[in-house]
Amino acid sequence: MSSAESGPLAPAELAVVARTNRRTALVELRGELDLATVSKLAEALSDLESGCAGPQHVVLDLRGLTFIDVPGLRELMTQSDFARTNRHNLAVVNGTPAIRRVLNLSGVDEHLVLVDHPDDLVPPV
Repeated sequence: MSSAESGPLAPAELAVVARTNRRTALVELRGELDLATVSKLAEALSDLESGCAGPQHVVLDLRGLTFIDVPGLRELMTQSDFARTNRHNLAVVNGTPAIRRVLNLSGVDEHLVLVDHPDDLVPPV
């Protein structure tokens, strides 16, 4: 597995940790996904895509998010649309109850493949 991590987390910032294993990438988000930080997520996913073959499966883990606003929601939708257009799989791991509530109230949850844990994506033996 390869790993890329941003520096120490300051208030109102976003840490993006991306790990890849073959054709699957797990992207963990910690902090705030908002207008000031949304470009970090876009850049991290773009960097993954520009790798050798790019990941076939991307899992965005929202469990570390403390805040998300409209630009953050819009970026989730953009990434979901990009995955569909390019025949990739994108799954989103549910965040805290507050983050899940924002996804629900905005209707974004209806457009995403949501799971409770990354292990939910592993087929049973």
